[in-house]
Amino acid sequence: MATEDPIVSTLRYARGDGEALLTEKPYILNYSTPPGVPKSNFPIDFFPGIKIYNLRSANLSWSESGITLATLSSCMPKDDFEDEEKTEKSYLPVVHQCLTETLGADEVYIFDYMIRKREPAFPYQAKTKDNAPQPALSAHVGK
Repeated sequence: MATEDPIVSTLRYARGDGEALLTEKPYILNYSTPPGVPKSNFPIDFFPGIKIYNLRSANLSWSESGITLATLSSCMPKDDFEDEEKTEKSYLPVVHQCLTETLGADEVYIFDYMIRKREPAFPYQAKTKDNAPQPALSAHVGK
């Protein structure tokens, strides 16, 4: 476990057991909705008093925990992530090399990626901007 003192916070958890999810994909609308239209179709629970430790000091190993941290051999300036070509030609090869070396993998395929950027108005955004991936507000498990 981490050697540093934890911070204590309230976590939001997006549950995947809502009735609507039997027939609909989960959604959250980040803009005002008309009366009768829900902003979300799944329940969100709040869990106060959760201890959060700094993963960087946990000394986890891939073989024992199924998770590890690694350091990239180089980094790209934040503004360069705006350029898809720079991301694909400069950053992804460094990530590929890091994954291959850290995991001892024979082959690594990066077939997709997503750059999440926080808009100043986050979590609210105009309806016309709803295609920009924002940071997740809630802990969740993907399907």
